[in-house]
Amino acid sequence: MTRFRRRRDETGAAAVEFALVMIPFFIMIAGLIQYGWYFYVASNTSGAVSTVARKMEVGDCWGSGAALTYAKNQSPQITGLTKSPSQDTAPAPGTTFTVTVSADAKILGFLPMPGNAVVDRTVTAQMEDDKATTC
Repeated sequence: MTRFRRRRDETGAAAVEFALVMIPFFIMIAGLIQYGWYFYVASNTSGAVSTVARKMEVGDCWGSGAALTYAKNQSPQITGLTKSPSQDTAPAPGTTFTVTVSADAKILGFLPMPGNAVVDRTVTAQMEDDKATTC
């Protein structure tokens, strides 16, 4: 007597396997996008704070909000700028000052990021004496 075995129904197996593989793949792609954006914003923020500090060294951008506006023109992701001393006029030549810029680097909200995706960059510089006679 011959017995026949029934073949298994495998019609949905490919879809299930695809779903199991694609979930981690899409999370990995999202992570690559988020971290790529984070490093892009960090690079732009570093360049912006350096440029603002250079302008402030020669006496520009000390007015109320001028430094923040200039920084945002350099990198639109910048959310805040602090300077020390916090005065609205340029300090005396030789004075050391600090500029700190903060930027938001979050593009996807579900991935953990360093510093909650806030990039802070600080530059310390010294006011130039444009009337100095010695080199």
